[in-house]
Amino acid sequence: MENPFELIEQRLSTIEKKLDSLINSIENPKDFNLSPTWITSKQLAQHLGLSTTAIGNLRINKIPYYKIGGRILYKKQEIDEFIEMTRHKGGREYLDEFLNSQQGKERLSQSKF
Repeated sequence: MENPFELIEQRLSTIEKKLDSLINSIENPKDFNLSPTWITSKQLAQHLGLSTTAIGNLRINKIPYYKIGGRILYKKQEIDEFIEMTRHKGGREYLDEFLNSQQGKERLSQSKF
């Protein structure tokens, strides 16, 4: 028969390791994502720096949302992906793309610089 004290010691050791891992993840938040998967309109407004009215307007035709039991929820990751897709390029990015394109290279070779 196994010694009950050894069993208790093994379990305590396992608990200590899990606690150490949890403490480490809290102390290093970049290694561990504490943000919830599902967020409310109010939380989304705070996340984006907008009013809840603006969030309601965006919801009409733009941002993805879920309606569960009359409650509107968003997946934070989907919203962040949507925001990334709406990013507009700056003038320098357009210029760099053009200069690196075949048409831009042809134009540069034809110029008299």
